[in-house]
Amino acid sequence: MLPRLFRSVAAVLTVLLVKSCVCVTEEDGGELLEQKQVMEFYRKDLFILESLPLKHCITVDQFSLVLADCERPTRRMLWKWVSRHRLFNLGTSMCLGLNISDPTQPLGMFECDMASPVLWWRCHGNMIYGASEWKLNVAGRLVVVKKNIYHEWKRHNTPKEGPCSHPYEEIHTLLGNAHGYPCVFPFNYNNKWYSECTTEGREDHLHWCSTTDRYDLSDRWGFCPVKASGCEHFWESNQELGACYQFNLYTILTWSQALSTCQAQGGNLLSVTSLAEHRYIHDRLASVGAMVWIGLNHLEERHGWQWSDGEPLALVNFTTALAASPLENNRQCGVYNSANGGQWQSLTCEAALPYICKKTQNDTHRSEPLENWQYIHTECADGWWPHNGFCYRVLPETGAGSWEGSSQTCRSQEANLTSLHSLSEVEMHLDLLANYSGESTEVWIGLWKRASSPAVEWSDGSPVTLTLWHQYHPIHNLTDMKLCVKVDRQKGNWLLAPCYERHPAVCRRASLSPVQHRGTWQEGCPTGWKRHGHSCYMVTGHEQNHEDARMGYYCKAPLLSVENRFEQAFINSLLSASGANSSMFYWIGLMDQGRKGEYSWLPHNGSSLPLTFTNWNKHQPVSTSGCVAMSGGAALGRWEVKDCKSHKALSVCKQSISSYHDAQLPEHHVEAYAPCPPGWESHSGLLHCFKVFHDEKVLMKRSWVEADFFCQALGAQLASFQHYEEQVFVKHLLTTMFEGTEGRWFWVGLNKRNPEHLGAWEWSDGSSVVMSFIEDKNEEEDRRDCAVYSNLTNALMPRPCETKHEWVCKMSRGDKLIKPYWYTEQSEPWVFYRGAEYLLAKQPFDWHSVSLACQMMGAHLLALHSREEVHFIKERLRQLSLGQTDWWIGLSIAQPGEEVRWSDGTQIDFHNWADGGFHTNLRKDELCVTMSSSTGKWSTSKCSDLHGYVCKRITVSVVETPREPHYIGGCPENWLYFGHKCLLLHLPDSPRKGKSWKDAQSICSLFEGSLVAIEDEIEQAYITMLLQGHSVGVWIGLRDEDTMKWTNGKPVSYTNWSPVEPKSYLTQDEWLTGDADEQLCTVLSNNHNFHLTGKWYDEKCSESGYGFVCQKPQGAVPSGFYLV
Repeated sequence: MLPRLFRSVAAVLTVLLVKSCVCVTEEDGGELLEQKQVMEFYRKDLFILESLPLKHCITVDQFSLVLADCERPTRRMLWKWVSRHRLFNLGTSMCLGLNISDPTQPLGMFECDMASPVLWWRCHGNMIYGASEWKLNVAGRLVVVKKNIYHEWKRHNTPKEGPCSHPYEEIHTLLGNAHGYPCVFPFNYNNKWYSECTTEGREDHLHWCSTTDRYDLSDRWGFCPVKASGCEHFWESNQELGACYQFNLYTILTWSQALSTCQAQGGNLLSVTSLAEHRYIHDRLASVGAMVWIGLNHLEERHGWQWSDGEPLALVNFTTALAASPLENNRQCGVYNSANGGQWQSLTCEAALPYICKKTQNDTHRSEPLENWQYIHTECADGWWPHNGFCYRVLPETGAGSWEGSSQTCRSQEANLTSLHSLSEVEMHLDLLANYSGESTEVWIGLWKRASSPAVEWSDGSPVTLTLWHQYHPIHNLTDMKLCVKVDRQKGNWLLAPCYERHPAVCRRASLSPVQHRGTWQEGCPTGWKRHGHSCYMVTGHEQNHEDARMGYYCKAPLLSVENRFEQAFINSLLSASGANSSMFYWIGLMDQGRKGEYSWLPHNGSSLPLTFTNWNKHQPVSTSGCVAMSGGAALGRWEVKDCKSHKALSVCKQSISSYHDAQLPEHHVEAYAPCPPGWESHSGLLHCFKVFHDEKVLMKRSWVEADFFCQALGAQLASFQHYEEQVFVKHLLTTMFEGTEGRWFWVGLNKRNPEHLGAWEWSDGSSVVMSFIEDKNEEEDRRDCAVYSNLTNALMPRPCETKHEWVCKMSRGDKLIKPYWYTEQSEPWVFYRGAEYLLAKQPFDWHSVSLACQMMGAHLLALHSREEVHFIKERLRQLSLGQTDWWIGLSIAQPGEEVRWSDGTQIDFHNWADGGFHTNLRKDELCVTMSSSTGKWSTSKCSDLHGYVCKRITVSVVETPREPHYIGGCPENWLYFGHKCLLLHLPDSPRKGKSWKDAQSICSLFEGSLVAIEDEIEQAYITMLLQGHSVGVWIGLRDEDTMKWTNGKPVSYTNWSPVEPKSYLTQDEWLTGDADEQLCTVLSNNHNFHLTGKWYDEKCSESGYGFVCQKPQGAVPSGFYLV
């Protein structure tokens, strides 16, 4: 082996000796490939680049790039996106680039690490462009670059997928000496270029890569994460727990990067599902003192905390340190902190930390067993709901009781409070509650937590196999208190609650007759079909194109339409049971019927279902004019767009058993003709209202999470486009508001943050993704998980979620706008248009009165300076007027011959007079000018006439005050308003009737609050004032174990400690030596004999002689809570 110096010199000479022609050294690369070989290359992210209009594909010959027959593929036709946006050619092992020094034709193939040619490429839809606006084009048979002519390209064997539709994704390394840095592709090792991980040079045949262009120069490398059965390499096996663990303690990645690295090895970020597993992790990290990523996350906003691998989150006592409002605080990803006793905490997902992976032997989350969905004929007594061998009943509203009382009632009927173990049972449960006529919004189920236990369990003794926590649950502070679980009727999410609350409950008992499992699958269905609910399903055994499949040659029934996530889960189980694998796809009845990019279900019997649910795979949908098939591979059941004519696949068919339809799950009702809130925009035919929050109207641009919280605080969501018409409307709205050349980016709700969806884009409000929204640009993929809308391109582009942008909110017509205390927009809002804002007031007054009114608001009567401005105002006036009306604008003529100027002092540089023009005022009466709401034309009128008016000001008002967002609303009876909080003061008559710190915190928790967190000297003074006339101190929300954070998770930014020693009622020895057996908690003094009134000092938490102050956010008053 050559010494490193000689290897380095040889590598440099290799770069310098590159010739202008393409010289293939190891193999010609021109041999024809078999279809099987081509498909294998496709699976490795290589593709063939086809000219859309010419139907020929790019290949590399000895001297240039040319078009060739796509059906005669060679290695020199295969391309791959690699690091730094380069395009690598497999046959030549070189990169496509531009020699800018050659102004005539700079396109060529170059060594991939050369500095002088420009090697990066980007896409705009189906167009490829490089530096200096050079665009990949065609001249006869040659492939060239041109500056002013566009040419469209696509990936061969796809409907119309752009070249960048599957962008390059970084692979982060394991071990080695690269500390997790990503692979660089291609990299050069022993004078050969590698565009993927290799086993070359290793006797153990483990895959590795270099983290620099040339390994021989840097020796920087790491192992590649590769799926493998077992735990032989890089994993620590624990036979007792039945899992393997990988502790990556010297690599720091973001949460999503860590998740991808674990998943690439067939595992996931760590989930902790038992006390034994928690002890194992605790012991393993005891000597390290590290904060590491685990799979805990709150990235599915419509639900609560969850594990990324789908395991149940049952250890609820470990969630006490998680952010109570993760969206507001942007702390949505979980860490295990071994430096703090193994506590679970939450951080922003963009932080870089070490991480732990976990892998189990069986992939139980690919799909549920098909038996879970099996239809079983079930007999039940009157009033009970039959479902697959069990009978269910909601206890009547009149009998609503505590959890324990409901459990006893169920047992008296030979039943138990229901337990839920699979999605099929969750679906049944929602159907049952949808048919329940009671008014209660929540019901008890059989899940509960004993006072002595850290985990929830089912009252019937069955194992906990899934959890579906409500938003912000299962966080609680009542670790030593019995808690029970109730279910939200509308969405089925679970909430922890005190067991004494009174709710209806669901009981479950066995069927009256013995269950016959055999032969019941096909009841009501043709032979070979499987039943789910009131429909039958069949997977065909022959491949065909989509046109033949929808003709029903093999199943004589419509292709599958999927209405919700439960039906999709059933289909996943059906495909898995039929032997689905990575080479299989299954046609469904979804396609781009109008060839405009919007996907919809095929009609059946003259009508088609609305697209209310989508389940796209990663990077999908990527093109128009395609048909949709389900994947049979690792992303089982995920939807992909395929070519309707050339692609062949199996099919899934569906037919109804009868005219009976399942009960529809409750959906949000939209009042189609309800008006929008003031300042929100829509037009006829749209069911939603939109509002743009732009830089001129808000205090600051925001990250995606911050913008999402802002919208939700108003009772809205970040904007989604459920149909193309909504996107057109938002484009019109932005075009009207801003100059056409003013490029702005606005956050909308499209994101791929939820690990459950495997990198697929989804709307944050749960809307279906009906078309391809993302513009393919070949940007860095790994950290661009949120989408912005561009008002210039009318396209959505991926951006890092932490970048700051403006945003658009959306709410359903008829929904009530919430106005938090920090939201300051008036009930008659000003309308923004191109740097100014306008107020349109219908109340009729004379001209001088309205002129003064405008001035009092820092404005003037309307001055118009362009035809576009006139059109904007006219459209606004038309919406407010019934028929033809006139509105005052800022022109008046007091004396004949007087120079006419706008009332704001600007000159008249634009005219829009009715009747041919302005006539000089020959009368002595002062005349003022109106504008017609129907024509926009100007006319003179007596200034004493009464009309509506339009004010205009250049100084734009903002809609928020500089305070952190909090919800605001009412406070319960006996609670006090303070800022954005409600405060409850409890002062006992004497210390004998006081409470310990723990009891005080428990009582506050029952009110869905916590002991007070004092944020500043104003709040300190207010509470001190409330204590006047009493002599008992009060507990506040601080403990000695964490004096940097209040018990509600907020950081301590203000303190008021007492200077008096000793600090507490500990003995002096205890205080000096720190030998106290008990924890210390903080008291706010109200007895100046020991400490100055209002000062803070520490006391034993168990002391029970104190009052306390609770706090909670302002909002709805919880029922059933009383302080005794």
